[in-house]
Amino acid sequence: MALTAIGLWQASGALAAGEPEFGCGHVHTAQALRNPYGTGHGPPPIAIGDSTMLLPIPDLTRVGFDVNGLGCRGFKQSVWVARDLRNRGELPKLVLFNAYGNGGVDDDLIKFALKVIGPKRTLVLVTAYDADTGHPPAPDTDVIIRAAKEHPDQIKLLDWVKYSLPHHRADPAPGAWFLPDLFHPNFAGAHAYGNFLAQVLPGGLAAAEPKSSDDGGVAWWPFAVGGVVLLCGLALFLIRRRVPSQS
Repeated sequence: MALTAIGLWQASGALAAGEPEFGCGHVHTAQALRNPYGTGHGPPPIAIGDSTMLLPIPDLTRVGFDVNGLGCRGFKQSVWVARDLRNRGELPKLVLFNAYGNGGVDDDLIKFALKVIGPKRTLVLVTAYDADTGHPPAPDTDVIIRAAKEHPDQIKLLDWVKYSLPHHRADPAPGAWFLPDLFHPNFAGAHAYGNFLAQVLPGGLAAAEPKSSDDGGVAWWPFAVGGVVLLCGLALFLIRRRVPSQS
């Protein structure tokens, strides 16, 4: 158990030292660890977007999203992904786009997206920073805000820019949620991003994460550490007993 704990600690340290590949040529996909709709209600919701989604993939799958992310992807390309899923009969009833930071969006593309997903599905649009400058917000943010107001029954808006703006600082600044380009979230920002997007899912984040020890429960880690120490002590005791018998 002690060796396993050390191995996990080293693995997490190695992960934290790296950054994802933000190139434009490779699609990154992942499956939700849970389906927030339960069984018999179709596939989990899907998050389709650009490189903003790459580092948060584990956080998005944790809360209940399938993910399809690609660096440099624009809004129209995101609609194409949704269309392909629909044509295969795999498009879920909630589709989330975070993909206008590269190339913008207009009213026609919003209409195209609504036509593709159909009237019985929900489209979630997420505000973004400018992919080129990192400045808030990206051009055409007003388009998605207006679309959400014009189609309140079918479009939901998540204002990631407004939510994350107090932390719009680059590593290693204290409280920073972003990499130096001020567009891609860092590890802390990725966790916050996943939690923020979870609010559109049934039950929200509360259904996606176990309760922490901050709610008045007893922390688990002292017992785990105590168990490891006890097992190590028992192993040493048995080894010392066996040494004289072999001499």
